[in-house]
Amino acid sequence: MADRLSVAPGLSASDVEAIVADRLSAAPGLSADDVSSIAASVLDEAAGLSASEVEAMVGRLMEKFTGLDADEVESLVARLFAEAPVDESGDEPVVAVAEALADSVVLVTVPDQGHGSGIVFDDEGRIVTNAHVVDAALEVLVTLPNGREISAEVIGVDVRRDVAVLQLVEEQESLVPAVFAFGSDLEVGQLAVALGSPFDLERTVTAGIVSAIGRVIDSYGCQSGIGAECAGVAMIQTDAPINPGNSGGPLADRDGRVIGMNTAIQSTGFGVAGNIGVGFAIPSDTIVLVARRLILGLPVGTAWLGIRGETPTDGRIGAIVVEVVEGSPAAVAGLLSGDRIFRSDGRTIRDMSALRADIQIRLPGEKVDLEYERDGVIGVARVDLGALEDYFAG
Repeated sequence: MADRLSVAPGLSASDVEAIVADRLSAAPGLSADDVSSIAASVLDEAAGLSASEVEAMVGRLMEKFTGLDADEVESLVARLFAEAPVDESGDEPVVAVAEALADSVVLVTVPDQGHGSGIVFDDEGRIVTNAHVVDAALEVLVTLPNGREISAEVIGVDVRRDVAVLQLVEEQESLVPAVFAFGSDLEVGQLAVALGSPFDLERTVTAGIVSAIGRVIDSYGCQSGIGAECAGVAMIQTDAPINPGNSGGPLADRDGRVIGMNTAIQSTGFGVAGNIGVGFAIPSDTIVLVARRLILGLPVGTAWLGIRGETPTDGRIGAIVVEVVEGSPAAVAGLLSGDRIFRSDGRTIRDMSALRADIQIRLPGEKVDLEYERDGVIGVARVDLGALEDYFAG
């Protein structure tokens, strides 16, 4: 059975089967109708399964969890397949995304230095791109979707998060601000569409899935190996093909909303440049937070909790506190080693990567309520987040 849906929806066929099996395992002794109902409900959540995937998956589940004979299994599979939503739209979701963002993606060129991509941020002519695209630029040119090239000024840069904001020097009514999605809506396995200008090939569109959330990679601004600028940044990992020139362009969901900004690719380490199926994008929450502060001329510090943690290995959600830095915001709030943090301001924290990503979209001085479990007792720690820069400076 294929390990991915034929039309690249949110869940792979193997994911769907695992979910169904998990639900069935939790309720032994189910009748055939019960099994049918549970399987159908999950299939309803995973549009895009091909006929062969549905048939193979349900057949195996029926044989495993019921005592049905071959004829009964065949009959039940046929009934489920008739009810399962099968997406026959082909590539239409990707086409729709490309159309939705057609007037929201630009080419950013730094003469004698290189080029990248950009996203229209608002209706005031502001463009967001990567800091490394316009690093030390004396001149920046932006090519609009209609082919016109105009000048832009760099009005703000956050080197650590690799975000920069440009201001077009002329008004452009043809530009359409992109819609930015909230990171809490993001799921591993969902469709991811990358747009940009790799190798100076404008208006290039590629597609894949969200491979991971909260993947920490080295900051662009890390040169010395130490300090706040080297703390790492939580990224979205994707297998959508990303190549040089895609930097600064959007990574979008199936609704055409920006979920991230394409930033980096993993290399083989053998001098081979280009996509190998491991790319990274800055989450939309981070882009919006940083861009708004840069536009207002406000400082963009790095929020600091002050713990070292890990994801539970026993199947529970949350982040286990392994170590609390002495005098840190976490220590002041009363968090201890062994605490399992599972909620932040009411939002579920599924693993350590999620906690890291949650802190990344906040600012120094911001207060956050972290719910935790300690020896079977639930507690809430009100944390006044510090500045990572102050920690390294002190």
